[in-house]
Amino acid sequence: MNSYLVYRASFYLMMTVATTALCADTSDDRGGWLLPPVVAAAGLAAFLTVDRKPEWSLPPSLATLLAVGSLGLLYFEYSLDDTQLIRCLGHWLVSLQLIKYFLPKRVEDDWVLFLVGLMQVLIGAVINMGDRVGVWLFLWALLAIWVLGQFFLQRESRRFLAAAPDAGAPLGASARDPYRGLFDAPYFWSTLQILALTLGLGYFVFLLLPRQQGVTRARFGPTTAKHLTGFDEEVMLGQLGEILENDTPVMTVEFADADKAPARPPAEPLWRGVTLNSYERGRWRRQNYRSQRTFPSYRERTAARRPTLRQIIKLEANDSPTLFGLRPYVLAESGHRLGLGPQFNAVDGTIYRNDPRGAYDYEVVSELDPSLPQVGEDPPSESRVREVLLDIPDDVRAALEPIARPIVAGHEGDGPDAVAARARALEAYLHDPSRFSYTLAMDRVDYSLDPIVDFLVNRREGHCEYFGSALTMLLRSVGIPSRMVNGFKGGDWNDFTQIMTVRQKHAHSWVEAYLGRDADGRPRWITLDPTPGQERDESVAQVGGLASRFRGVTDVVRYVWVFYVLGYDANRQAKLYSPVIWVFQQVREGFGMLGGATRSAFSTMFDFKSFRSFISLRGFVVSFFVLTLVAALFRALVWLARRMFAWWRGPADDILGSSGVHFYRRLVQLLAAHDLRRAPAETQSEFATRAFRLLRGRDESGDGDAAMAELPEKLVEAFYQVRFGRRELSPETLADLERGLDLLEARLGEPAAS
Repeated sequence: MNSYLVYRASFYLMMTVATTALCADTSDDRGGWLLPPVVAAAGLAAFLTVDRKPEWSLPPSLATLLAVGSLGLLYFEYSLDDTQLIRCLGHWLVSLQLIKYFLPKRVEDDWVLFLVGLMQVLIGAVINMGDRVGVWLFLWALLAIWVLGQFFLQRESRRFLAAAPDAGAPLGASARDPYRGLFDAPYFWSTLQILALTLGLGYFVFLLLPRQQGVTRARFGPTTAKHLTGFDEEVMLGQLGEILENDTPVMTVEFADADKAPARPPAEPLWRGVTLNSYERGRWRRQNYRSQRTFPSYRERTAARRPTLRQIIKLEANDSPTLFGLRPYVLAESGHRLGLGPQFNAVDGTIYRNDPRGAYDYEVVSELDPSLPQVGEDPPSESRVREVLLDIPDDVRAALEPIARPIVAGHEGDGPDAVAARARALEAYLHDPSRFSYTLAMDRVDYSLDPIVDFLVNRREGHCEYFGSALTMLLRSVGIPSRMVNGFKGGDWNDFTQIMTVRQKHAHSWVEAYLGRDADGRPRWITLDPTPGQERDESVAQVGGLASRFRGVTDVVRYVWVFYVLGYDANRQAKLYSPVIWVFQQVREGFGMLGGATRSAFSTMFDFKSFRSFISLRGFVVSFFVLTLVAALFRALVWLARRMFAWWRGPADDILGSSGVHFYRRLVQLLAAHDLRRAPAETQSEFATRAFRLLRGRDESGDGDAAMAELPEKLVEAFYQVRFGRRELSPETLADLERGLDLLEARLGEPAAS
């Protein structure tokens, strides 16, 4: 296996991974998905052509012309979207990289290409905040360490190898490989150890560096965030189904109790997002007004001693202002500066952010009892109940009221319990598996009917958005104020990392019915989920295909990337080091107690009131102890002084200075005088083999020349016996070696045979 070809193939692989890291998120990158395969194909082409035959490289004038033309491509791409300058620069670097591929590779060229790949990785880390780019960064780091090691080997071989007279010539496969047999199992094992140690120490230093309080993740540019379908101001009925078959993460959540100790989530958490109120011909609309209000004092809420659940949420980049959490909220906060923290909408009890760009880190504290009223939410006025929460198109009312009236019959009354009983009866009607079933199919039977009516009368199957819309309209048709809620239900829980990953496939719709005000004037809402739970869970489990089988492993990688790389702040650093700090505190306290006891014992032992009290058994023990300690200290100082003197003087029996190794030095000097020098990475045995081939090539006419050619290997074998075997050569052997060197010196002085 040629070491240069291994190095060059590894180099191209590293550059391909760098380009992949640049284009890891293609949601806002037109044609970005095409760049990694183009770079890989160009690397393969250069590997098979230019790297083997440098004369096939591009003419310098053509390469210069292409480089200048790439500036035009940069301007053209920037003119298409002037908000993506840094991404355009990354694409421009790729074009320069492709040109450089097809030029001869000198040491300086490889350095330039390496820096170009590094810049691509850095740009990718800035513009891509998903966990996918973390995987590519890790692979690039592994390859970069491996490639740099191979690069230095190749550079040194070309610098010192006598077979390459032109030290500045391009590296190539045509030169003789100076590292034959290098790639064996011990070499690869040592390389893996070095890779693991380097990355481990680098990450350890990263964890040790002081962090800022409330560090947040941000993305470059205003348009790099993904669109979160189903959470717009206007939502088409069925639109939520577009993301129900998507396995992309939306947020990663940690849970803690009131004391900030790790906790487990509820069985089926409902991550409340937006409320939808106005409906017309298959379109839901949100309310276009907000009543911004700060959260009540956290101390006031916790004074009631009710259990709470804290959610530490890492929201992936999206363009929606919607924030998610478990209702009822007690508190929502983040480390963002004033005005960019979570806001509370008192109209519908939702939380949101003012700047809907990029990733967002925040925390939500919620009551454990979901039936409690949402503190801070305004109760709806009579006009709002009539105009918004009971609004239903006439044709829908005419079709749904005959269905709903028989279902709620028997639950008459105006009290909250009677209203709740009617709402539960309608929920149970949609839960009936003999009537309705769950599916992601978007078919319609009768396009002349409203989609909700068509679902209830004809189709009788659909996903959560159809079930939620149908229940909302059924409730309104019998006079129960209601609203539909879009959010997420459940998530992928990882027992190892103790985190939950909520993905787009967990998107869900449910209903909230208004029961009136409680004794304190707060609005009472009940949560209704008409979607068949088991069928929905089976559908969610199927999303992701084969990759879902490895979800536990990928979630661990994602956890490290999201929480201990992108979101690694001072609070998480303190949490990580808390066990270590506790151990140090315990050790410090233990040594403090031990030191105090020792000082007390010494104080008692050495407390002599007079000289007569010293002449006693206690005085004898103290004297013996002190003299023994002084003697031990003196011996230690003498040993240390001898060691330091021996180190300063050097070894007395320096084997390299003995007469038995002088012959090897003479051989090295003699061959160097004839342009045959040992490379730094070459062993003495490999050097002797190369010298044997050179000497045999000078003249093959007689037995004396054959013996002369074998002399270097004979000398190296003797050298090994002396240097590593610690053996002394006999005077006869030394004399024989000296005669051989004299003969070699004489023969090398003669002109080579033609």
